[in-house]
Amino acid sequence: MQPSLMRTASNGPLAMRGFSLVELMVAMTLSLLLLAGVVAIFASSRSSYETTDKLSRIQESGRFALDQFVHDIRASGFLGCSRAPLVFTSVVTPGNFLYDFVDASGQFRSLSGFQYTSGSWSPALPSAGLPTAQLIPGSDILAVRMPARDIAPQKLQKDLTVDTEELLFPPSTNTFKDSDIVMLYSCGRQAFFQATKFNTTTGAMTHDQAGANLTNKLYFEPLKDFTQAVPVQTVIYYVAAKSATDSTPSLWRKTGIYDPEELVEGVEQMQIDYGVDTNNDYAVDKYQTADAVTNWARVFSVRIALLVRSLEAYGGDKDTKDHYLLTGDDKVEVKAPKDGFYREVFTATVVIRSKAVTL
Repeated sequence: MQPSLMRTASNGPLAMRGFSLVELMVAMTLSLLLLAGVVAIFASSRSSYETTDKLSRIQESGRFALDQFVHDIRASGFLGCSRAPLVFTSVVTPGNFLYDFVDASGQFRSLSGFQYTSGSWSPALPSAGLPTAQLIPGSDILAVRMPARDIAPQKLQKDLTVDTEELLFPPSTNTFKDSDIVMLYSCGRQAFFQATKFNTTTGAMTHDQAGANLTNKLYFEPLKDFTQAVPVQTVIYYVAAKSATDSTPSLWRKTGIYDPEELVEGVEQMQIDYGVDTNNDYAVDKYQTADAVTNWARVFSVRIALLVRSLEAYGGDKDTKDHYLLTGDDKVEVKAPKDGFYREVFTATVVIRSKAVTL
């Protein structure tokens, strides 16, 4: 052992050396710098993750909402044949928007809409059948008349000799229900009525003068080899707050007489215009808003724009971008909200399938 590293017994124990104060301060400073870098990377990664998550949720909500529109609009105005029947009749009580399947000219009303303009909807909202609670001003309303989802048309099982007698269909527990609005059709005629009673064991269906039926007559005697039937519904899409105490905007759907269902949260605006054949050449000549459409039977397509936002505001960034819904003369501009929500516009143009053969 080298003597230079040892103190003598008289001078004390073995000499010990450590870090000086300057060295400790340098080490602590470097450690803090490294820690600050790690924290900055973590914060940046977390911010990027939350931004990506919110945008992906908006994308998912927008795509899901458009999928629902596309499905229902394509099915609207289902005729059952490749050509329109010659005669449409309805014995269902007029005045209730949910049962308004035949227009004043005797044509099947496949869809209709309401345009928000100048502080109200045009045409005026009906007094019955259309939800009005917590409607958000600025958004349009769309009503689609279509066969009930996931139910196949049923073939008539016997000829009728009198138009008031009961109808016979294949027995089933998942096709018709009591009080369904039913479309009975052949390639020559269509009739709308309310099923009074459907026997799931025998397949017998009555259509009495009761409930929504003004009469028990069908006004034609259908033949089994040429006639089918399917339950039909009016499906209404609109934008409203979640509840009286929660102002979060949502896209809602009301199907027939059933309670509305919240379809997608975060939908702030819905703007719709309609592709109209104005000169009877069986092609869309122009797009019009609902208040400008005079003949809904000549509407062949629908153009939809949705403004969807995130459910929560995040961070200090503000939405300073103006959002444009639709294009051309019907363009709707939403000024930059300047809040912390993320937003995106989704659009789709949908052709009504029953009229596509003539486009």
